[in-house]
Amino acid sequence: MAALTRDRNTPRKEGQITAYGVAAGAKIFAGSLVCLNAAGYAAPAADTAGFRFAGVAKQYVDNTAGANGEQVIEVWVDGRFPFDAAAMAVTDIGIPVFVSDDQTVAKATANGVGCGIIAEVESATKVWLDISRLRAQTQASVAAANAVAAAASPPTKAEFDAVVTLVNECKSVINGLLNKLKAGSIIGS
Repeated sequence: MAALTRDRNTPRKEGQITAYGVAAGAKIFAGSLVCLNAAGYAAPAADTAGFRFAGVAKQYVDNTAGANGEQVIEVWVDGRFPFDAAAMAVTDIGIPVFVSDDQTVAKATANGVGCGIIAEVESATKVWLDISRLRAQTQASVAAANAVAAAASPPTKAEFDAVVTLVNECKSVINGLLNKLKAGSIIGS
């Protein structure tokens, strides 16, 4: 496509909820953690290589008899939600956690599918997960943990793409805030 030469009517979606096609054979329960599988379809969250955290299921969807994308699920992409955990303490508030299964988070897992930051600790087995702060803090923590191992090798394309995605998400958030400030006449055009 060529660069614009006039105004563009660009639709906007609110960032609270996003919809994804559900993976073939998947059943996702309302209120559960949801991941995107390696093919980009929603599936119950699991500590599985190639999975990426998507959000918290807004409703129940049964695609056990359907093909990839035949059913669609809406997920919350920000907010705080209670989930099961193991061996948590008040000193864990603010740390990133990872998907263990579709209702459980852990401080460490085999595949490191980040899902949020601990906002509150109710007990050793129940925490409030803040998925709003996932992107920046989880990726920064994972990057710090991997920095020693990666210091001797150049970044992979996947690592570079992850950084570009994060930068673009930050840019989008900043632009949205600036537009709100302009709309409220708090700052000038």
